[in-house]
Amino acid sequence: MQKDRIQHVEDYVKRAMPGEVAHDFKHADRVRRWALRIARAEGFENLEVVEAAALLHDIGLPFAEQRSKHGQVGARVAAKFLRANGLFVQQEVEEIANAIRHHNTKMGDGRLLEILKDADMLDMFGAVGTMRAFTSHASKPEYDPRNVRGSTWEMSNEDFDQRFAEGVGIGDFIVDQVNFQISCYGNLSTETARRLARPLVEFMKAFLVQLESEINGGDV
Repeated sequence: MQKDRIQHVEDYVKRAMPGEVAHDFKHADRVRRWALRIARAEGFENLEVVEAAALLHDIGLPFAEQRSKHGQVGARVAAKFLRANGLFVQQEVEEIANAIRHHNTKMGDGRLLEILKDADMLDMFGAVGTMRAFTSHASKPEYDPRNVRGSTWEMSNEDFDQRFAEGVGIGDFIVDQVNFQISCYGNLSTETARRLARPLVEFMKAFLVQLESEINGGDV
């Protein structure tokens, strides 16, 4: 019996991305689940297109010389794979490629792109997001003992955009990465994603407050 097209996509992603830290198949699968949940709530009907875009959204990482370009590279890689295997019609391939191309930028438009971006950001929040911050930035020190929550505590997405524009970056500590991920709530597009993200963001804020309390012997 011939495998269905989503199974083809799953198998390809598993083969292509076995060693990507925090961006492996487990991440793609979680993004797929979030994307399907958003799509259903937002009335987006072509759920197989949603699944394919979510599963393939980081496929450019193993091929891109610059990680910041992995969306552009991934769009080409995904389109080539989908066409070669005849998995989707041309219009669907173009829609999937467009979402992948712009999922890590502030450019582009389209409902599938909004769903994919929001689903990808939802994986930056909550317990999973906290885990990913520590595993993907393990080379950095966890926190500054003099300021455990970090100098970036409660910064907005606009504040981080300004830091990037000035070449400052996220910060020197893993807690700065956590704060950056919290700030991404302000970049969510759909009401469904904002609703789903609220308790996850509160979890991360509470984690940093609790971390500070424990490090200071129970005092905040």
